[in-house]
Amino acid sequence: MKVPVPVPVRSKSLKKSRGHPSCGLSLLLLIAGVQFLVIGKPFPSLLMDSRSFFNLAEEEFIPEPHVSCEFNDTRSDFCELAGAIRVRGSTSEVFIVTPRRGTTAGDVVGANATWIATDATSWKMKPYTRKGESRIMNGITEFTLRLASANEAPACDVMHEDVPAVLYSNGGYCGNYYHDFNDNIIPLFITTRHLGREVQLLVTHKQAWWFGKYGEIVDGLTRYEAVDLDGDARVHCYRSVTVGLRSHKDLSIDPRRAPNNVSMVDFKRFLMWRYALPREHAIRTEEDDEERRKPRLLIVTRQSRRRFMNLQEIMAAAEDVGFEVTASDLMTPPKKQGDEAVKDDSGQARMADASATVNAFDAMLAVHGSGLTNLVFLPMNAVVMQVVPLGRMEGLAMDEYGVPPRDMNMRYLQYNITAEESTLSELYPRGHPVFLDPGPIHKQSWSLVNEIYLGKQDVRLNIARFRPVLHKALQLLR
Repeated sequence: MKVPVPVPVRSKSLKKSRGHPSCGLSLLLLIAGVQFLVIGKPFPSLLMDSRSFFNLAEEEFIPEPHVSCEFNDTRSDFCELAGAIRVRGSTSEVFIVTPRRGTTAGDVVGANATWIATDATSWKMKPYTRKGESRIMNGITEFTLRLASANEAPACDVMHEDVPAVLYSNGGYCGNYYHDFNDNIIPLFITTRHLGREVQLLVTHKQAWWFGKYGEIVDGLTRYEAVDLDGDARVHCYRSVTVGLRSHKDLSIDPRRAPNNVSMVDFKRFLMWRYALPREHAIRTEEDDEERRKPRLLIVTRQSRRRFMNLQEIMAAAEDVGFEVTASDLMTPPKKQGDEAVKDDSGQARMADASATVNAFDAMLAVHGSGLTNLVFLPMNAVVMQVVPLGRMEGLAMDEYGVPPRDMNMRYLQYNITAEESTLSELYPRGHPVFLDPGPIHKQSWSLVNEIYLGKQDVRLNIARFRPVLHKALQLLR
């Protein structure tokens, strides 16, 4: 990665003079000498006018700022800033330098920025993509964007003249595999991919382990070292800064709203490039195929909560239908000779191993949960089967893991379990509201939903009822 060289800069660093600085001083002395010979002493007003002229010639050139903000999106706020932009992480401030004092938001911000008063000289933003979740947003650092003249804004400590920047938070749900992709990686891809790696990331709540684990992805989006803004007292100066990330929908992209119309197919190919994944398309089975190649099915297992309680029966049924079956949690570190686990604190090797493993399969089966996020590594035309736990989770399951496969040119099947297939039947009587009416539980709080339906429940599939789903998956691969 390129690391910008710190260059101390005075507040009038970008000079637009009309000649060599020494010429101004020489001419000023010549004027003073002529005045002295003519009238016996320098003429004060003329001398001052001359000084003012040359000072003006050396003034910093400040372009008119261009500001475009979107605050009406339900998922995230973001502002695109161009001109003379200065960022000071230690105070969580972004200065939009203006050529004159008294510039207000109404002078520079588009009409769609309805959350900014036209007479405002500053506004606040939290650069994270879970805008509607107050509980998690309370922990996100708030940045103040200020309109300021060159004299009001702090001087530059580090110049980044030719590189735009993107400022965002690496906090929130960071560490949850699904949210790592949904809240950070895909929004970063949408926001920066069109820049061709010529962009620097300005990160608050920067997690070093996260940048290690997803290093292949980050390096594919930027060739520059990310700046850890927290506690950085230096003022970083850019010609263009985007505050916040674009986010469209769960684990997916709306090409109509993305720069250069990038899509989830583009994202899938980007991952193939970064992890050197060999398979772009899944197997196409034919009934008259002489080799009788079997499509490969990966069953993603979980170590706790929402586990398959009859995994061996499920594997046997899938093999009977015609799949070659493997079960894995995809989280166990790779092994060396002697079955010693590879110590990998960054997780980067684990990501490379998991992506290669998933890419080798033609179909995936998993209970609703973050393990399904690995579907991004499946080849196109693959089949994703999601088992949805009890508790009116069907809509959430569809949004998070049902729509994305279709956006990546894959096939999707959803299996909603019955009360008999849930281990909740061992904890509550069948007449309990947990079974009869989950609606009030959802209305009461998400934490209660999480505790009961996601935290206490495992599944025991009815093989006879589930077998048609396996048959359908096989048919979709033909």
